[in-house]
Amino acid sequence: MDLDLLSWNYRGICNDATIRALKDLISQNRPQIVFLCETKISREREFETLRKALGFANAKAVLSEGQAGGLELFWNDDVHLNLGTTSAHHIDAVVGESGVSSWRVTGFYGYARTSERDRSWQLLRDLSDLDSLPWIVIGDFNEILNNGEKIYGPIRAERQMRGFREALGYCDLLDLGFHGAMATWWNSETLLCLDRAICTPSWFDLFRHSKLFHLPPSDFDHVPLLLKASTAPLVVRSKKHNFKFEAFWLQHPECDGVVKEA
Repeated sequence: MDLDLLSWNYRGICNDATIRALKDLISQNRPQIVFLCETKISREREFETLRKALGFANAKAVLSEGQAGGLELFWNDDVHLNLGTTSAHHIDAVVGESGVSSWRVTGFYGYARTSERDRSWQLLRDLSDLDSLPWIVIGDFNEILNNGEKIYGPIRAERQMRGFREALGYCDLLDLGFHGAMATWWNSETLLCLDRAICTPSWFDLFRHSKLFHLPPSDFDHVPLLLKASTAPLVVRSKKHNFKFEAFWLQHPECDGVVKEA
């Protein structure tokens, strides 16, 4: 089943502006699955209010501890989804009916502290060992694979990035690539590609025409990701160009004739 999945770290949803931004994203892109991290929602009541506001029939939340963390997964009735394991850093699920091209999707939120980064990679390994279904992982990994995914600021420590690369090798996960601007997160000093989608070769065999889009930036410090999981080539819609009249055309000697003929 082809589907669209939206993933976004928006650092807290508890205000009208972020809810409007999220509703606009969903309205414009119409994803069947939405994964959110750093929601900062600690009460079930607030989560249920958000689910209703977004219009999804199904949802799973990992509530935040105070004002830290929080994950949410939403999906509509068109998707046959069975929840798996969850933690403060992931929500795992199987999409599709058993034995009928089913596959795994994991919404991932990497440990933010550098001293805890190895725990992110161990979590990936543990999730990989659960089964051999085609698998895709999407979210904010809080790390880059190499210094080519960084603009400005000090050079990233090789040890940090090596741990990420070694985990991908252990799990047989490949970076899906992207369309759009490279950086998915920024501050006043640097721009980094922290958000991504990674998949196993067997998942890519199922959805070999898939594309990941880095959506345009906004007032938030992370850009949303839109994954189009597709078994067939995506149809590119031609853009409509608005006609613009240039005043200097009136000075052209053939202008009157062209207008009369038209």
